[in-house]
Amino acid sequence: MTKEQMIQENGKKLLLEIRGARLSSVQFVLDYLILGFDEKGALTTLVWPEIIEKGATLTFGMTRYRDSLCALITRIVENVEIASDETMVITFDDGTRLAIPLHSYKEGGERAIFTAPKNRLFVW
Repeated sequence: MTKEQMIQENGKKLLLEIRGARLSSVQFVLDYLILGFDEKGALTTLVWPEIIEKGATLTFGMTRYRDSLCALITRIVENVEIASDETMVITFDDGTRLAIPLHSYKEGGERAIFTAPKNRLFVW
């Protein structure tokens, strides 16, 4: 395993700590989003998630996008995956998924930051 792969694995392990936590907050900040997970941490993302629910996909700017995102508050995270193309997928207990395609961010630099308790963080 390369050093880069080891670093990415550490980030994935840290993010997995939100399993079993509720989505406790959704904060829209100008051009980024902060998702809070109980006392397990917060994910700041400069890439707007796709909301996949009941066979439909909502993307930023679509009608009901913000309402659907906020409706996930109190839902429990069942699983978190990070695909090889750097798409984060957060699956909730009602089957809704948030797909965050970090590879789609064209500006360069940070695309997402996960901050966890005890001053731990990971930057993608």
